[in-house]
Amino acid sequence: MIFMNEELQDLPKPKKKWKIFLIIGLFLIGAFIIYIHIIEPKLFITHEEAIVDSELPLEFNGFKIVQFSDIHYGSTINNQELKKIVNMINELKPDVIVYTGDLLDDSINMKEENYEQIATILSDLKATLKKYAVIGNSDYINKDKYIEIMEKAQFKVLQNENDLLYYKGNMPIQFIGTSSSLEQEMDIEKATQIDNNDLTFFKVWLHHEPIIFDTLLETELRPNVILTGHTLSGLVKIPFYGSLLTQDGVDKYTDNYYHRKKMSMYISNGLGTYKYPIRFLNFPSITLYRLYNQ
Repeated sequence: MIFMNEELQDLPKPKKKWKIFLIIGLFLIGAFIIYIHIIEPKLFITHEEAIVDSELPLEFNGFKIVQFSDIHYGSTINNQELKKIVNMINELKPDVIVYTGDLLDDSINMKEENYEQIATILSDLKATLKKYAVIGNSDYINKDKYIEIMEKAQFKVLQNENDLLYYKGNMPIQFIGTSSSLEQEMDIEKATQIDNNDLTFFKVWLHHEPIIFDTLLETELRPNVILTGHTLSGLVKIPFYGSLLTQDGVDKYTDNYYHRKKMSMYISNGLGTYKYPIRFLNFPSITLYRLYNQ
């Protein structure tokens, strides 16, 4: 009969490597979920663009427009985040602030106190001259409330209309705002009506969905700048592939800039999330545009 040495019997058994790999794998998955759901959606950044155009009136040289878009309140943005966004915009000292739609979210049940809180916070936004807004498709869940909020926050809501903005001289620039294409509310003819038909103005066109670009290409209208949102840049960006979670009304417009036939369109990354409360390699952003005459 063979007896094993008692010391050998007491040696610890080697751990199985698969358990270690499983623990590491679960940790990495958990960390990734926390990052895309909790961390990156709140990493607000400021993105700056220079718009150079010889048609810009000289008195507007250096003019600053700040665009923010697609808050989708209640998704990943609530009061605390909204206050941070307001502070970031105010630090830029904009001449004009524009909001390109989707403040509300059709998956969030809002209370009256929420509407009041949003209006109060947005009222702290400061622009040298003016604040403009257009209506996004998600805002139609309660269009009247959206307009009420923005007007309480001193925004002029452009519902298929335009406004001439004067700065340091007698030549204004024109802000044109059209309502959502997806909601069949856009009326270009109404939006471009103006008494001064004999004058040509530098035009900044505000619309929620980037498919406005296709529509305008079919007309003789050529605004100098088009500012849109809606896409959220696909929420998730995969290297060498592109945007992953696109929305209706995006079509081929998943990048941030397009130029054709003397028209330039800039698409905001947006600030909130839609349907999927995540972001990856796609920071929520505010855009500062500086206008220059060549």
